[in-house]
Amino acid sequence: MSSASRLTTTTGYENEADVCRRLGWLPGTRLAGDEGYGVTVIEITALGESKILAKRVSHKGKPVTEERETTWTLSCRDWKVATA
Repeated sequence: MSSASRLTTTTGYENEADVCRRLGWLPGTRLAGDEGYGVTVIEITALGESKILAKRVSHKGKPVTEERETTWTLSCRDWKVATA
C-alpha cells in the first residue's frame, strides 16, 4: 500500500492529533497497527494541539505491562481501531 493511500499518513498540513480528530479517535480509543514486526495495539491517552500521547497495550498478541505513555507517530504504519 502506498503512503498516499494510507488512512493515517500525516501530511504537511495535518499532524497526528488532527488525524485522530478527523477520524473520531479520542482518549481511550485503542488502535492496532503492524510495522512488519507483529501487530501493536496502543491506547490513546491524550490529544494535544499537534501530538498524541498513547501507551502500548499489547505487541504480537501478548500484553505489555508497566508501559508508560509517550508520544506516538501515526505515519509509520496504517492504524485501525482495534477490534478486541
